[in-house]
Amino acid sequence: MLYRTFIAVLSAVATGALVAGCAELGATSSASAPSAAVAAPASDLVGIWRGDFGWIGAFFYEDEATVVLQIKEDGTFTATVARGTGTNNLAKPVSLSGTVVTHGNRVTLRNSHGPWAWVTLVHSGDTLYGLAIDPAIETTVMIKLEHEGGLTAGASHRASQGR
Repeated sequence: MLYRTFIAVLSAVATGALVAGCAELGATSSASAPSAAVAAPASDLVGIWRGDFGWIGAFFYEDEATVVLQIKEDGTFTATVARGTGTNNLAKPVSLSGTVVTHGNRVTLRNSHGPWAWVTLVHSGDTLYGLAIDPAIETTVMIKLEHEGGLTAGASHRASQGR
């Protein structure tokens, strides 16, 4: 019994440290939004990204949803969030749209429509990932999106456009 309690406490501390260390990746306060960045997205960001988000450390209730993000060449995006199928799922379906801003490997989605003011994700290969606060239930969620077709599809698209 003591061993289980120790493991539970250790897991809670490790999860707390992870959330605290990565919290700046997904802050949603418009007051602290990144300012010095590039307004147009990098060409390898253009296309459709699919993935999901989930509540970190959910227990009795969950906050899970699927996400489809489309980044356009003009630097705008649209996204839809669809509630997962769990019984006690607190996620809310929502549509988002706005502009994409890049700064190094950080991709910020500045939302002009919907409840999320902005979300910053890390771009690594054909993956976008990070942490954010879901405004529906005000808790930290982990987001991971994969580029549809991988980067080779994006390169094929650019080649067909003569780039």
